[in-house]
Amino acid sequence: MANTLNRLSLYSPSQIGEILKIARERACQEERRTKRFVSEELGITVQRLTNIEAGFSNPPFELAVEWCKVIGDYTALEKIKHIYQMGLPATDPRLLESVPNQLINLIQQAEGAIEAAQSLLKISKNMRPGGVVNETANVEMLGLAEEILDLQQAAEAALSSMRQNWSLDMEQVIRSWTQEAIHDGVVVSSVSAYKRIKDEAYYTNRARAFGGQSIAGGTIFT
Repeated sequence: MANTLNRLSLYSPSQIGEILKIARERACQEERRTKRFVSEELGITVQRLTNIEAGFSNPPFELAVEWCKVIGDYTALEKIKHIYQMGLPATDPRLLESVPNQLINLIQQAEGAIEAAQSLLKISKNMRPGGVVNETANVEMLGLAEEILDLQQAAEAALSSMRQNWSLDMEQVIRSWTQEAIHDGVVVSSVSAYKRIKDEAYYTNRARAFGGQSIAGGTIFT
């Protein structure tokens, strides 16, 4: 794996085993603290589990995710996702003890994100796709983008707090959200849909390269 400093990760890939071990040994339910229980749930041997915790080998991402879910440690899960560059750093779990506090924070961050988006709309009037951004505008854009990223963290923290305190079924939430997103056409719903999108972009770019000629299926039409 690449150097963690270059990856902007707070945790090292070499710490995956340690994270998973801490999660297991400090599981809320006593039975989930045993190597035997976790290994059986994951379908691996006790020896392999021991090797992973000792850092002798890193587990595949999917196995590490399932490990965290079996134990019910979502702070560990966020750490694993962050190591693999699939999420922000884990929120301090002590901050998640109050759902109302997280909801208030979400509202505040949403208001900040709206203001940032409005400012970016004003900036966009002077921006062109692919154009050079001057240093002043770039600094301002980075700050406003950070405000928007704050909203993502706040939303994830609020949902995590609801899962932790109100037993929110996040898998059901994600299933329902995905179904609605497919219906609304805002997600790539299949590999074939992805191919159509890439083909369209490819032929559009090819057409531009040929001075505006129309290209379809790899054939140039004048």
